[in-house]
Amino acid sequence: MRQDIEIHINTGDIVLDPQNSYKLRQFRWVSNPSGLSRYIYGEIDIPKIVTENSIRNNGFYFTIPYTPKYKEFMIRIRRVYDNGNTEYVKNLSDGTDWFIVQVGMYGQAKQNAFASQLITISESFFFGKIESSCIGLYSFKQSDFNIIAADRQNANLMLACNPSNNYRYPVSGVGLVRWVNAVNINKGNLAEIMQREFLEDGVIVKEASYNYELQEIDHLELDTSNAN
Repeated sequence: MRQDIEIHINTGDIVLDPQNSYKLRQFRWVSNPSGLSRYIYGEIDIPKIVTENSIRNNGFYFTIPYTPKYKEFMIRIRRVYDNGNTEYVKNLSDGTDWFIVQVGMYGQAKQNAFASQLITISESFFFGKIESSCIGLYSFKQSDFNIIAADRQNANLMLACNPSNNYRYPVSGVGLVRWVNAVNINKGNLAEIMQREFLEDGVIVKEASYNYELQEIDHLELDTSNAN
């Protein structure tokens, strides 16, 4: 049985498999009368059960609502104790509670983030990581390729692919669309090409039927035991 990356057969897009489901921390915008007017300020609550070392080393997940303000922003991290007491994670570079937020947009070096730009990173879910004197901001989403048993997918792609459309195997493909759009359909020619193309891929067509009214293959039985 072959395995391969899952492809959406209709669009040709790679199917991504979400990998994460983490606890999102509470975020809110706050006032900071002693701060600079060029910034807006936010605060994240994290329960005291999460150690400061964990916050610094592992980062945190949180949500920021869409904020249409073209201003740089700073964040402080508030650790909340069961009795209601709180303390802030210190910025070790300047001794304050505040961290400037930076992002690396489109593969470029990190720069100060503007609140109104966050929608280009994620709709509202983010991962933050303390990086020296700043908080690096990333999309919350982590995805990976979805690996599937691909015998049927490969068969569908073989049927759909026209010769010359596959850069790696430029002469491969049944090109079924040629029969779907044809006025005069050569039944024998279609059967011959299907058998030849699948056989060259290590697959034997055991049985197939084509519905000429619906212009689609309604049954296809393959022997993939020799495919690798």
